[in-house]
Amino acid sequence: MIPAMKYSHAPRCRACGCRALLVRDTAEALVIESLGRLEMVECPHSRGGWHVWAPKLETGYART
Repeated sequence: MIPAMKYSHAPRCRACGCRALLVRDTAEALVIESLGRLEMVECPHSRGGWHVWAPKLETGYART
């Protein structure tokens, strides 16, 4: 995986529970690397920002 940004260095989105705010390429790379266990969701509060989440493990995070 050669993401456009490191997950650990990504800015955090306070409106979405301090989730990492990623560029689309990085979010897609994480979904691929996780073999589909993660899903990407466009941030409703940041134009062009993306989050990844694990729907089978997390509760209470609404898809947009």
